[in-house]
Amino acid sequence: MMHSPPDGKQSRSTSTDNELLNHLRAVSSYLPGFIYQLCLTPDGKFQYTYTSSRLEALFGVTQQQVAEDASVLLKMIHPDDYQRVINESIQSAETASAWHSEFRMVLKNGHTIWIEAYDTPIREADGTIVWTGYGNDITQRKSYETALNESESKFRAFVENANDIIYSLSLDGLLTYVSPNWTEILGHPISDVIGRHFDQFVHPDDVSACHNFLQQVLLSRQKHSGIEYRIKHFNGHWCWHRSNTAPLFDNNGEVDSFTGIARDISEHKLMMQRMSHMAHHDTLTGLPNRASFTEHLNQAIVLSEREKQALAVLFLDLDKFKPVNDQHGHASGDLLLQQVANRIRQCLRGADIVGRIGGDEFVVLLQNIHHVANAQQTSEKICECLSLPYEVDGKILHIGVSIGIAVYPLHGSNAMQLVRYADEAMYEAKKLPDRIQVFASPPLGSGSTKTEELKQDDLSANSADDQG
Repeated sequence: MMHSPPDGKQSRSTSTDNELLNHLRAVSSYLPGFIYQLCLTPDGKFQYTYTSSRLEALFGVTQQQVAEDASVLLKMIHPDDYQRVINESIQSAETASAWHSEFRMVLKNGHTIWIEAYDTPIREADGTIVWTGYGNDITQRKSYETALNESESKFRAFVENANDIIYSLSLDGLLTYVSPNWTEILGHPISDVIGRHFDQFVHPDDVSACHNFLQQVLLSRQKHSGIEYRIKHFNGHWCWHRSNTAPLFDNNGEVDSFTGIARDISEHKLMMQRMSHMAHHDTLTGLPNRASFTEHLNQAIVLSEREKQALAVLFLDLDKFKPVNDQHGHASGDLLLQQVANRIRQCLRGADIVGRIGGDEFVVLLQNIHHVANAQQTSEKICECLSLPYEVDGKILHIGVSIGIAVYPLHGSNAMQLVRYADEAMYEAKKLPDRIQVFASPPLGSGSTKTEELKQDDLSANSADDQG
């Protein structure tokens, strides 16, 4: 989210940043790529405020060199990619959106590698843009993709060497031939396959697409590539396959059957799912990250507006968490954060969402609430749950939580407003002895409403419609 922090919050922001950096240092050595934090100052100067230890292994430069001069690393970006990468990064900051890109980098030894990077921008109070992200060497994957785009003859040779399935179908979809490795890959004895219709093995949701694909091959009288579908393994689980299919002709030049090659792409699908998960979730807790939570919140606002419903955003900041890190170490702090995430989940309904957006900061989306009191009740439940003792590595630990609440449509009409007002309300909660949450005031221009009055507000469909 791109906004300047409210007055008096710079010290907290600095503390949170330091905690996050310490956490990154602890986990970065287990990652195949490198973690970084890159700043762009208002005067146009780039500076790496953090790079993880994998930097030197990937690029042959030290963390100190990069910290002293960001151009040591930035100038390694391939000249043909450099301006695009910079422009994309600036645009991500302007739109407060997560950034993802693939680009080449030229090492000191002259070798060119491919890097895939994900990061999220934050604009600080003084205008400095801070990108925190993760980059990884995908050179091998790029080489693989290039190989797949080679000539048809090389592609066929590659498929055969990879032991992909070769099959033949009659015009009405009966399997007339499958290569022997069908049994190795999918488990079915070949005798149980020949003569059966292919859609008996294909996932019901994919059958229609497969029929349409074969119809295209038949009508065009040409080979078609790239159909992806799920096919059932003998043990009952579903495998992802990608297939190329070509028509076969009889002596009269009419299409009388089909032949094709099917490749198992289950691992590729799993890799893409993992990459997507990494881009949208916090590594430590598995919760949605800031970008993912904002996306969920935007979708929920659209639904709430259409259905004339209300929703609430809770901003949670853990109390007494820093002493846990200081006294017991970051490993214990990480385990504690995982327990906190699980406890918050247990306090929510199935449709509600919790995300982690900072070292000890969490946000919660409560959908379809009828009263502001609903949000307060959930907050009180979370407060009570998180205040219970934690057992971490044989130690009993205690923390608390401060919670701020903002409600759509009472306090804001978009995700940025709601999170900001909930954040401000959280700071008000910290002033109270019992850390009980308070509600954000309505935006300027909508009138002043006391907290006690808001607690009684009816957020039924009609009320939400009136406020909208």
